[in-house]
Amino acid sequence: MPPTTHDLSEIERRLGFSTKSEDVQDYLQLLASTDAAIQDVLSMSDCTPLVDLQRFPRSDIHIPTDEDNPHQGWACKVTVNGTSEGILKGRKICLKDTICLAKAPCHFGTAVIEDFVPDIDATVVTRILEKGGIIVGKATCEDLSHGAASFTSQNGPVQNPYAHGFSAGGSSSGCGALIGSGEVEMGVGGDQGGSIRIPAALCGIVGLKPTFGLVPYTGVLSSEAALDHIGPMARTVPDTALILQSIAGYDGIDDRQLGAPAPDNLPSYIAATTNLSPLNPLIGIKIGVLKEGFSSSYLAPDVETVVRAAIDRFTSLGATVIDVSVPDHPKATSVMHVVNKLGSSQARLGRANSRRGLYINDFLDKLLPWDQEKWDKVHSFVRGYIFDLSIEPDFSCLLLIRTAISGEYGFTKYPSAYGRAMNLVRKLKDDYDAVLRDVDVLVMPTVPVTARRHAPPGAGPLVCAKTTAGLVDNTAVFNGTGHPALSIPVGFGSPGVQDILHPEDEGIRLPVGMQIVGPWFQEEICLRVGAAWEAAWDWKAGDVKGSV
Repeated sequence: MPPTTHDLSEIERRLGFSTKSEDVQDYLQLLASTDAAIQDVLSMSDCTPLVDLQRFPRSDIHIPTDEDNPHQGWACKVTVNGTSEGILKGRKICLKDTICLAKAPCHFGTAVIEDFVPDIDATVVTRILEKGGIIVGKATCEDLSHGAASFTSQNGPVQNPYAHGFSAGGSSSGCGALIGSGEVEMGVGGDQGGSIRIPAALCGIVGLKPTFGLVPYTGVLSSEAALDHIGPMARTVPDTALILQSIAGYDGIDDRQLGAPAPDNLPSYIAATTNLSPLNPLIGIKIGVLKEGFSSSYLAPDVETVVRAAIDRFTSLGATVIDVSVPDHPKATSVMHVVNKLGSSQARLGRANSRRGLYINDFLDKLLPWDQEKWDKVHSFVRGYIFDLSIEPDFSCLLLIRTAISGEYGFTKYPSAYGRAMNLVRKLKDDYDAVLRDVDVLVMPTVPVTARRHAPPGAGPLVCAKTTAGLVDNTAVFNGTGHPALSIPVGFGSPGVQDILHPEDEGIRLPVGMQIVGPWFQEEICLRVGAAWEAAWDWKAGDVKGSV
């Protein structure tokens, strides 16, 4: 049906102007030419990567029962066997349910879309299979992959492997729970503000957000292209390096990969974790303790004590440990709030543009247009609310929940805010780079608290927001600056403090993570530092490995 005067009136209403009556027919003819071009494009076959289903057939695709899904970490199960040779031969791997696996349902953690089954494989899927890995399922993610807690998915709350009823972290919640509980060996998660590292820290596993663009995002559902990362999650640092070795490198499609080496020209991440001297493995390494990394108002005493003790142990491994400062680190929370909320809101409205990579159009066709019924199905973290700050003055609690409304509000009232925030991200990158010229890595708590209890069923937006307060204080900025950031478990602490005290929580001990941040494309130094610490210390026992 050609454009009508009603169509033109709606466009004018949205853009805020009126067309002269004598020009209406002219504009309708011009719109008709645009409509014809769009119809022409839509009549053409889409251009998507081919999937070799004969080489890598999919079998036993199913949604597990609750009995087979005790942590609610599985979105679906499937078996896809890789080649008979390769560095991942025989290793079982889960994928965050944002990563497209042809023929397997992709729930994206949401009830808005119930029947999206991709016909493409993400680049990382093909690379895992070509390296001999076995893909065993899709791991639950939070609603539209948005949120640092683990109670927003359509599956229901994902349970922390160390204490039922507590958060596994988000949004790669399923990967954290499945790997932390031992249900699967390793996985690939996604990270736009800490979504690999937060579950890793809360679930007692290792998680790496690689340098921006090192791992291709091709075939992965996007939130904000400037922040999109995927990366490895595993029980150990060497296994994390093994996955990174398998999936990293330029793929010729994702334009986020500026500067990334080709897969055949990668550094040896594996060697960085295995070729360690038994004595003084970190000799010559300078470790910078980021002063502001301990400045979060939510920093729990247990977490600070455990992480500082872990840092002190680096000296016994031959490293030099010094204090360093990036004064604007605390300001990054506001900067990243603007980039994440404004950017991701537009992507979910189908307004993503200016990318030269792969667009997953069949997903957008199912998602759009939004209507009241769809908005009613998403969590408040996605939909968003505007609060009266005179009633709730703790603005930091609201940083994670106002996405759709915040995006429209921000772009309408402050049209240059997003651009200002992106410029400030570049300044922050320069600030960290300056410090990293004097030290090899930065260290700090990954998350300022241990896992908190899930929000009660039916809780309002503010209660839900409080369960995530402060979680991204040390993680989100490195999505913006793009630096590689590795989280390793270093000990245990008491449950995160909440408004309601539970006497039965007194004896619960939950994992604490330490974040190791390096220069761009220097994953091997982060992995070396993490592997040396892991090889020397038993984080669960709190002692030297091999001690009685």
